[in-house]
Amino acid sequence: MERWVFQILCLPGMAAALAVFFSLGTKRRASISPFVWWLCLILGIAAILLALINSTTPSFANRTTMIGKAYDHALREHGRNIYSSFRLVPDAGEPVNIETEIFLPGSRTSAIFDGRTLRVLYLQDSGRTLKNEAIDIEILSGKYAGFHESRDARPAGAWLGIPIGASLFAFGLFGLKYRKDDAVSAQDQMTDVGRLGT
Repeated sequence: MERWVFQILCLPGMAAALAVFFSLGTKRRASISPFVWWLCLILGIAAILLALINSTTPSFANRTTMIGKAYDHALREHGRNIYSSFRLVPDAGEPVNIETEIFLPGSRTSAIFDGRTLRVLYLQDSGRTLKNEAIDIEILSGKYAGFHESRDARPAGAWLGIPIGASLFAFGLFGLKYRKDDAVSAQDQMTDVGRLGT
């Protein structure tokens, strides 16, 4: 997933977390245990990591499944991301150049990769950073036969873990950051109320 896409997906979650955090008020925030703040922080990181591992940029593009032999494998870089590209040649039909973020075993040695039979599900979308991005790959022949890996590209899929995780992470982070200030502020408010009562 592209870095800018990840950042855009984080924004709604962080905004929601900040809105809830500041609407709670200092007294309520001070009563929340540090354990809860840490739990939100850790769950947020876990949700983001799981979403990143299991998803790619969501798409409405047509999905096409093709079985063929792979040739001309190469590892490429786009910014900080490393991805694989190869040519998939079916028994009948035109070859297709495939790009994917799925890490294939043995892909660092291109000669081992050539001639393997693969079943590939890819997105037919030339507007994506990765052209003909494979979201599901199964190796059917060769040394790593049986290998299967996929990424979720559904419009309502695993990527939703990113804004949810960002929300939990931001909530926990701000809770820990403002915990001492909230406790002092809540104590001052109680002192003020006590003075007014006397």
